[in-house]
Amino acid sequence: MNHFPNIGLYLSNTSNKNLILKQIIENKFLHEHINLSPLQGVLYSSITIDRMIDEELRHDHILIRTNENEALQTMSSGQQKKALLSYLIAQKPQYMILDDVYSNVDKETQSSITGTLNDLAENTLLIQLFFRKRDLLPCIEKVLSVNGNNEIIKDEDADSFRRAQSQDLNPHFFRLPQGYAENHTDTDPLIELRAVSVHYAEKQVLNNVNWIIRKGEFWQLTGPNGAGKSTLISMITGDNPKAYGQNMMLFGRKKGSGESIWDIKRQIGYFTPDMIHQFTRVDTVENMIISGLNDSVGLYIEPSDLQKDIARGWLDMLGASFRNRTFQNLSLGQQRMVMVARAMVKHPPLLILDEPTIELDDANSRLFIDMVKAIASEKQIAIIYVSHRDEENLQPDKIFELVKTESGYTGTVRK
Repeated sequence: MNHFPNIGLYLSNTSNKNLILKQIIENKFLHEHINLSPLQGVLYSSITIDRMIDEELRHDHILIRTNENEALQTMSSGQQKKALLSYLIAQKPQYMILDDVYSNVDKETQSSITGTLNDLAENTLLIQLFFRKRDLLPCIEKVLSVNGNNEIIKDEDADSFRRAQSQDLNPHFFRLPQGYAENHTDTDPLIELRAVSVHYAEKQVLNNVNWIIRKGEFWQLTGPNGAGKSTLISMITGDNPKAYGQNMMLFGRKKGSGESIWDIKRQIGYFTPDMIHQFTRVDTVENMIISGLNDSVGLYIEPSDLQKDIARGWLDMLGASFRNRTFQNLSLGQQRMVMVARAMVKHPPLLILDEPTIELDDANSRLFIDMVKAIASEKQIAIIYVSHRDEENLQPDKIFELVKTESGYTGTVRK
């Protein structure tokens, strides 16, 4: 039996999560609450998944094998998390550190993981790091709130924490900064997919998908892990060669009619949390936002006064804590807020946001949702919002759901 209370660490976006994880493992963060030194522990995190994928690629050594004998790198994010959890439980650890459990997993997988962890908690100490109050696992008994200096500022039992979680955050009301005067397409609809089907080797992924996206529409794209959401988005952005030979119209041109990938990308603002890893150069937040006007990884040219003014408008909206800062010195959550602004800054005809609220805390999630709603309300930019998470304040116009058929996934529209 686990004789220690299972602990939740409620973080803000200014907390240094990676340092906290390191210090927990070294028994330097929670030592006043529990001595982990004599215990054998494991880390359930995307960090562990990335390390194992690197091991697969470098040494052709598969640490985790599923019934289908798939490598981690070929799985969807949700499938990776489920496979990792089974692998770690088989190690029979005495404690498990849980890093943002529900990121990138569909509702069915969330339910499965919750049940598995509740059972595990009876004999294994669980330490959960989380950013959203509603993500607290039912089996957590004590919650420690952590501030931006990685200091524990509150220690309470989990029931008291849960009772206080219904407090509403104040909505943000703001006008969007001026759009960038770029020669965007004026076609409508923007995207037309007709009977799109995709398979990889023997596996059928998408089957007869039909989807029309018009100017100013606000869509949420949903579907279970492995349903082909990433495949669909990569075909729209021009990054997937499977789009060739399909009946697709992108911004008024038939796919494969001689357009370049930059002809497509010029019309799209795009953000997914994985993009952050591309930006290793030290740049100011202002320059990071300006780079979105040029679709460049970093800023390599002298920006115009107009571009600087536009970027400063977005800086004002993000808040004083982002001014005169370098991107690399921001917390992970703050970096994601900058990347969202970077995707929005050129006011493209189509904005794609792929799981953008991952690891954003409650306050910044609300800020982000209010930003998206402000953009959607102008009816000038079409939005595709990809997420497993239902945000109660989001209110998309329509939902495009990928549903399973006997051969692959097809799409259905829900209001």
